[in-house]
Amino acid sequence: MGEKKKLQLLPWFWFLFGAAMALKYGYEKFRYYPVLDDWIQYGAFQLYDDPFRQIFLNYSYHTRPLASLFDLFVWGKFWPNLAGALVIITALHTASCYLLYRIFDRLGLPLGTAVAIIFGLLPLGSEATYWLSASSRLVVGLFLMLLSLYLLVLSFEQKKKIGYVAGFVIVQLLSFGFYEQIIALGAACSFLIMLWKQRWRLLWLPILNVGFIGIYYVVFKEGGNTAERGQLVPWERLLVHTGGVFHEFYDIVVLLHTKFYSIGFGRGLSLLLKNHSYFYLFLITIVALTIGWLAFRMADKESRLRRPGVEILLGIIIAVVPLSPFFILDKSGLALRNVFPSFIGLALLVDGLLLLIVRKRVGRAVYGMLIASLTFIFTVVNVAEIVDYKNVSQADRYIAEQIIALGKKEHKINGKYPVYLFGAEPQMVQVGVSFLNHVRNATSSDWAMAGVMRAVGQNRYYPSVTPVSVKKDIIIASRDMERGLILGLEPDLTVVPLRPQKKRNGDYHLVRPDGTRFGIYFTSKQYFRKW
Repeated sequence: MGEKKKLQLLPWFWFLFGAAMALKYGYEKFRYYPVLDDWIQYGAFQLYDDPFRQIFLNYSYHTRPLASLFDLFVWGKFWPNLAGALVIITALHTASCYLLYRIFDRLGLPLGTAVAIIFGLLPLGSEATYWLSASSRLVVGLFLMLLSLYLLVLSFEQKKKIGYVAGFVIVQLLSFGFYEQIIALGAACSFLIMLWKQRWRLLWLPILNVGFIGIYYVVFKEGGNTAERGQLVPWERLLVHTGGVFHEFYDIVVLLHTKFYSIGFGRGLSLLLKNHSYFYLFLITIVALTIGWLAFRMADKESRLRRPGVEILLGIIIAVVPLSPFFILDKSGLALRNVFPSFIGLALLVDGLLLLIVRKRVGRAVYGMLIASLTFIFTVVNVAEIVDYKNVSQADRYIAEQIIALGKKEHKINGKYPVYLFGAEPQMVQVGVSFLNHVRNATSSDWAMAGVMRAVGQNRYYPSVTPVSVKKDIIIASRDMERGLILGLEPDLTVVPLRPQKKRNGDYHLVRPDGTRFGIYFTSKQYFRKW
């Protein structure tokens, strides 16, 4: 009787959860704002006559081959309006949450509401689930991984198993073509399921898939950036290196994570109120409260079927497994997107711990209020994240348009002249949480600047632009300084042409058109300082 009532509530929960996922990224009407690698992967690459030969075969086939193909022939086809891509990615993320529940249901380990809220809405995952350069790998790869696991557990219940087993093998191998962390997580989860269900004869299948993708990486290890990033940690440093990865994970998941709420929640509320988005705020509130009420109602029925000890243990294992590539790779570090595959494990861990408070009615009421609060807070913080992406993307476009206009005016944008942008810092627009390349401006690298220039100008021959920061030393030859396109980036994002004046000591004073001094480039010490 209780189980039947629980199933009657589930469709309503999934409907509301889907609404919460839509509200998470729907504040800007699902418009997507490209940043960093997006410009070149989805904008500039579409300008080539034969992207498969010119890009894939010459550049990107070495690692994550299916992700690279999808960049060219799926996501890139949405350019310049990537809203469709964002909708698809969000739908796949939502479907991944549903598949996760179905897998655990069929394994006899039903999950609580907290798993979906954490896995789906946690703001720490915005880089992995919004930024298309990351989500096109992580979300798609994770969806295919979970789909393969669902086919695997279905095979245990069917008389004609061969079709489901074959589907598992094929879909899992496809998921391995999107991201290295998905390889580790997918292989480990399939092993755990087979061991749990005592299907010993199937253990060789994920081993075979790992072998296939491993051979692919070994064959093409000298290409692209694989030669640099694929260096293994010397065994004598392995223990210390692994400890460093765990420390980075703690810094992100615990210390940095708190900034999303101490800064992002207030910013999100302020944006909603400042922009008079009262109806949007009302929708967030209604969805959050209703999900919290459903969590309260379902908690009593689910608690009798739950196994918190097993869930906590699995959570720890599944949270750690996606970090394993970083344990063995030498020149690597965790970015925000790299903790996303661990969200499943973290969600299981938290859900198992919360189960301890739902044994009594008061505990279930607290649980419902907690789920409602988390849904509301997470969604509001994600609104702030979306606005950050919007502001950074628009700033990058504005900067690129000015550089193109000045380059055409000076006739120095044909690729024959070096272009330097003095005063360009990695973060020109203030954002809520700044960490590595999370919502960074294109001014953080010449690669990103090349992408935004070519995508905005619709010309793949536009030159790369070298950002010159006050924080980094840079070597600029006198010949390049005197013949190149020398530009300055003001704090208000205005780009101005600069006239270099060489002094007796070899340094260059950089002068604006109105005669005021912008800064100095010290030739002997190879650094730039603003005036």
